[in-house]
Amino acid sequence: MVDRPRIDQLLTLLAGYVRILRKLATTPLAEFAEDPRNYGSAERFLQLAIETTLSIGHHVIADAGLSQPSTYAEVFAVLGKEGVLDAEFARALQPMARMRNRLVHHYEDIAPERVHEIIGTGLDDFDRFAEQIAAYADRA
Repeated sequence: MVDRPRIDQLLTLLAGYVRILRKLATTPLAEFAEDPRNYGSAERFLQLAIETTLSIGHHVIADAGLSQPSTYAEVFAVLGKEGVLDAEFARALQPMARMRNRLVHHYEDIAPERVHEIIGTGLDDFDRFAEQIAAYADRA
């Protein structure tokens, strides 16, 4: 059984992080890359958004008694395999786990331009993830 209050709490956090990232994404690239407060904030909120999706995934996996992933990317793979997420979408999310690792361990190698690109084009994935998790929680 899914801990719906906890999932809802995490989905609310995720929505807040995405809202902040959407606002940062409207900053023109030159201004974004010039000011470390812009890209530093974006990096941190992107990391928090990714961590939150992974946390939600771990909760769902544990609550449903699904096979335990051994890597962050496998969290999405398990959710796709078990029908929690659309399988193709789950595969498309796996690079998100790699980005999380870069943000945490190789942050010095991430160009502000890349962060701006991600928040300018990739935030809908968080919305879609939230929708599919909420739909699963409704069914579970």
